[in-house]
Amino acid sequence: MEENTFVSLFLSLVLLQLCIKSQSQLVPALHIFGDSAVDVGNSIYLNTSFRADFAPYGIDFVVGQTGRFSNGVSITDVLGTALGVDLAYPLVNGTNTINFLYNKNQAFNYAYGTAGILPETGEATGETLSLGQQVGLFKQTVEIYLPQQFKSSQEISQYISNSLFVVFTGSNDYIHNYLQPSQYNSSRQYNDEKFADLLVTEYGNQLSELHTLGARRMVVFEIPPLGCYPIVLERIKSNTRCVENVNNMVTIFNDKLGAKVKELSSTLKDTTIILAKTYGLVYDMINNSSTYGLEEAAKPCCVVGKDGSGLCVPEKTPCEKRNTTLFWDQAHISEAANTIIAVKAFNGSGLSTPANIVDAIKSAKSTPTAHNGTSPSSVSYLNILLVLAFFVVLSYL
Repeated sequence: MEENTFVSLFLSLVLLQLCIKSQSQLVPALHIFGDSAVDVGNSIYLNTSFRADFAPYGIDFVVGQTGRFSNGVSITDVLGTALGVDLAYPLVNGTNTINFLYNKNQAFNYAYGTAGILPETGEATGETLSLGQQVGLFKQTVEIYLPQQFKSSQEISQYISNSLFVVFTGSNDYIHNYLQPSQYNSSRQYNDEKFADLLVTEYGNQLSELHTLGARRMVVFEIPPLGCYPIVLERIKSNTRCVENVNNMVTIFNDKLGAKVKELSSTLKDTTIILAKTYGLVYDMINNSSTYGLEEAAKPCCVVGKDGSGLCVPEKTPCEKRNTTLFWDQAHISEAANTIIAVKAFNGSGLSTPANIVDAIKSAKSTPTAHNGTSPSSVSYLNILLVLAFFVVLSYL
């Protein structure tokens, strides 16, 4: 137990140091949109019961409880480290305002716990920030904050176009909407196909809005196999490993999302949109867990309450082997799983199409050099090795 705690603390310190001190930036900034999978604490500033600012959340993160829905780092924390940008902090100060307290060379996080693509998703738990509202907050960043940091609109445009935009959303539109007929009408208004159409149309609208605001490099993550998540299995009282009809709903959405990404990639000028095929990877991690160094791929690591939220019970001691467990609580994967996904998205093969993040940055015509003046190909290998070292040591905990 002491060894596990010590090594986890060491890794967190390394991660924090890399985020703050990195001299090799592949992009000037990382802009993050989505839900609790990538929320770094925005949810604690709004009136909601769905929050993670208490132990055991953050047990393996260097500063403890930040509002991250994990025992440690998120996917975008690892991506930020690899890209060389500063650690993401909460930006939200309310549903319509944002805190501009940080430097422009960092990860800007607009993600929010129960947020979804649809405005009503997650409202049963309190205040929320839909994808559209998050994009609206980014518009505030463009119109209010960035003019304070740059001398001209041309500099702002170049800064935004060279930044990376990550969107991880859609899960809550099922977990906190479509699959809760007692609180939402969506499952009575739409069949699976029509609901997916509704979601993907709005998703595409928001990606187009980001493009209008200057975004030219985007990474869009699929919804994972929610039918295998403990929160869904608990609600449906299923004795099977996965609820395949729920996975079928998700697959319909992911297929339509892939088509939308392909369409936007061809119609939005000078834009690269990477689709990270998270569904297949997480499904394989569940069914072939030992391949990924995982020993437990069904049960959550922390003690979960009976309120249906899927969140950890405050102050209860979680499992000891956190870094060989797939699920942290009933609705979120662990730091170890987050790291696997992030590394594959960053520099791996088979997860991202048409290219992984590094290759997309290297091939982007708008960015002949990295942020500090060195070429992406020369600085990326150091960052890759640092992230891979983090992951390798993590696998031995």
